[in-house]
Amino acid sequence: MRSTLELLLDLVRQTQQLARVELSLVRAEISERGGLVASSLVALAAGLVLLPVGLGLILVALGLLLVRLGVPLDLAFLILALAVIVVGLLLVRAGLRGLKPSRLVPAKSVSQISSLLGGLEP
Repeated sequence: MRSTLELLLDLVRQTQQLARVELSLVRAEISERGGLVASSLVALAAGLVLLPVGLGLILVALGLLLVRLGVPLDLAFLILALAVIVVGLLLVRAGLRGLKPSRLVPAKSVSQISSLLGGLEP
């Protein structure tokens, strides 16, 4: 038969072990989310670079179109510029969606900790 002091010491050790495991889970989730932030920032940067390039191509195409009126090369420039702008907008949108604060919060750890705290209440 174990004494009350031994049982309390076991409880303290198990609580410490649980806290260590939960902290390691939080660290793992935060590092995982860090990768998401990096890829989202790359997509955002690429989109922000492509948008001015697309705008420049549209202006060049419109200028050549006005000068030559109807030459297929001008139309090709215009189509290329529109495609670059569409891709740029999609990349910016993907980057911004990936940077939402709700996507960066470690959901597993938060729900587990809140369920543990909810289970301890009378």
